[in-house]
Amino acid sequence: MDAAVSSTNETMSHGIVVGYDGSPGSRLALDWAIQTAKRDDRQLTLLHCVGLTMTPTFRAYDPGVQAHAYDEMSRGVLAEAIEIAAQTLDRENVHPLSVIGSAAAELVGVSSQADLVVTGSRGHGTISAGLLGSTSYAVTAHAHCPAVVVRGESVVHAGRSHPVVVAFDDSKSGQKALETAVQVAVAAEAPLHVVAVDNVGGLEAWPETDAMLGREEMMDQMHRHIGETLRQAGDDAERSHPGLDVHTNVLGGGAGAAIAAYAADVRAGLVVMGSRGHGGFTGMLLGSVSHRVVHDAPCPVMVVH
Repeated sequence: MDAAVSSTNETMSHGIVVGYDGSPGSRLALDWAIQTAKRDDRQLTLLHCVGLTMTPTFRAYDPGVQAHAYDEMSRGVLAEAIEIAAQTLDRENVHPLSVIGSAAAELVGVSSQADLVVTGSRGHGTISAGLLGSTSYAVTAHAHCPAVVVRGESVVHAGRSHPVVVAFDDSKSGQKALETAVQVAVAAEAPLHVVAVDNVGGLEAWPETDAMLGREEMMDQMHRHIGETLRQAGDDAERSHPGLDVHTNVLGGGAGAAIAAYAADVRAGLVVMGSRGHGGFTGMLLGSVSHRVVHDAPCPVMVVH
């Protein structure tokens, strides 16, 4: 493909990378990425991927012969994205990148040299559960940098009336998510809501095995631990960033559903989650939980690795 479309120095940072294919979902992702790049003074990389499924496999149709058609396709899609971005950003800070391959794999690959990778989503809420899109799921699961899925019917950004909500537990993943959420809230001048999910009630089904510590006492201790850890996290955030408006809340119920519902209640501008792996408390930040939040949240969701 032409260098003007596909050439990006592999050693340089791609800044904020957004996957764009001209679809409504990718347009929302592009709009969100543009405003974030402006706020954070970062360059924006527009990635368009020609899927492998579009490449003919019959011997008579050598993919090399189709290079010109692929190039023209990418030029048209990326030219549109560049014009949209240039209305807000300096053109010198907008970089097109065109590749042939799997969109998810290419976005994950580029994410190793990016500050943030952004994708749109398909489907709306639980009714369209199967329509979120395998690309968004794969990128949030495997990206090497924070990954944002732009949710909702329209673009919403963190700000004074749209807080940053971060799902926190006492794991390393939860701590990293909190650190990232604090940075975003400070940059966006947004309130920070630190939430933890208390799933200790699920221990009621556990057999009592310790004669010295009854089940109810053990559960009470865990309830207190969650509340104290959350309050400490909130206090630390306030001390390290005077003036930051911090709220803490302990949620009950299923972790993913509870976090998504809370985000809707407070009209959140962004939800920040940890990624895969066993979290603290009762494993709040497992991959299935972050996927549930990505799926149900009414606003963009950031998954931090």
